[in-house]
Amino acid sequence: MSSARRRGAFRPRRWAWLLLLAALLAPAYDLLLPAGPFPPRQRRTVIIDHGQSLHAIAQELQRVGVIRSSFGFLALARLMHLDRGVKAGQYSFRLGTTVPALLRALGRGMYGLDLLTIPEGLTAREISGLLAPRLGVPAAVIDSMVRDHSLRDSLGIDSPSLEGWLAPDSYEWLPGTAPELALRAMVARTRERLAKATAGCDSLPLGLAPGQLLALASIVESEAQVDAERPHIARAYLNRIVRGMRLQADPTVGYALGHNPRWRLSLKELRFESPYNTYLHNGLPPGPICSPGFASIEAVVNATPGSDDMYFVARGDGRHLFAATYEQHLANIQATRAVRAALGALRAAEDSVRVAPPADSARPDTARPPARSPAPSPTPRHRPAAKRFGPPVKTGKH
Repeated sequence: MSSARRRGAFRPRRWAWLLLLAALLAPAYDLLLPAGPFPPRQRRTVIIDHGQSLHAIAQELQRVGVIRSSFGFLALARLMHLDRGVKAGQYSFRLGTTVPALLRALGRGMYGLDLLTIPEGLTAREISGLLAPRLGVPAAVIDSMVRDHSLRDSLGIDSPSLEGWLAPDSYEWLPGTAPELALRAMVARTRERLAKATAGCDSLPLGLAPGQLLALASIVESEAQVDAERPHIARAYLNRIVRGMRLQADPTVGYALGHNPRWRLSLKELRFESPYNTYLHNGLPPGPICSPGFASIEAVVNATPGSDDMYFVARGDGRHLFAATYEQHLANIQATRAVRAALGALRAAEDSVRVAPPADSARPDTARPPARSPAPSPTPRHRPAAKRFGPPVKTGKH
């Protein structure tokens, strides 16, 4: 009887050992079997930015299902002295990879990457064409995601699409990266640049919202070819907004027509009806028309102070002539026409001399091969148009 009572008696030490064992097994389970005993044969891709905290990295890994909880991940990272040694980049992890293996991979850095560079000034459709072969999906899929309302809402973007929010930069994509992940990374980089350009500013010029700032920066990107002129061009447009004048920006019409914003326009095309046509509608377009680089974003924030200029016309060498009055602008147009006519006549004379046969070309022993013809000039579609401000019917093509 007494032995039976001893067997059923409560033994605190035994329960303490059991609780300690459970406390040790629970985190070990999370560390060694983070996706359960039989994880699906799937992979998850995560992007880690420079300066991202270890806690944020753990949350992202937990969100995509690579780890079960962040506690064990954070504790082991500190034990392995990797809490400050995680390298930025893009990683692809198989579900079920143990936490120690995850941490070792994050400490080694990226592997199996494919570098893709997105130049400044491309439209979202052009960017989709570059992304599609790298991500292994049709460009139409990426185009659809760019216009997806739910994706824009989740990113806090109120523009008609992700146009202008896809930062031009060099990206290192792993094969099989999800298009949504790539788009989110590009938008995040744009937000970083906006924050950097506006750091220390009490307010944006004219109280512009971030999307409006990008819209104006995209116009500057499409107009400027010389970095030093970007703030001057931005100031000219800001001055027109202050005066209540239409922007009359050719690139917005080119975008409305479905072309690259640098498309050279005819007078008839300037009358094309679209909310993006700033010849017909006041204010900024509904959204950006291309992806501006950081220089153009910074140019809008730090537009040339003290300038009253509201007009500019392309000189033909990548630079512009600026004017504060319409009369001065017309004089600049005439000056650029005269310079272009003189340059055209000079080139024609040089070409005629270059292709003329030598006097002794008929003699076989002294015949020389004809000089090589000059390379053809760029087609109009690749040549930026001169800037036209003022009533289109009155000014015509300059």
